Amino acid sequence: MKTIICAIVILIIGAGFIAENRYTLIVDSPVVAKLDRFTGDAWIVNSGVWRKVEATIPEKAQEEKAK
Repeated sequence: MKTIICAIVILIIGAGFIAENRYTLIVDSPVVAKLDRFTGDAWIVNSGVWRKVEATIPEKAQEEKAK
């Protein structure tokens, strides 16, 4: 019984550690961004609201799409 409790405690501590270190906060005045280490998403804060940064389509791909 003691080994099961120890395993559960270790799993909870590990999950908390992973959740705590999920985001990297970058402060480069006046830009504040956070990067999600799991999904690779980038978020920038604007007027207190976090907004997801969307990937842009390269110009070459836009030209091919227009044809």
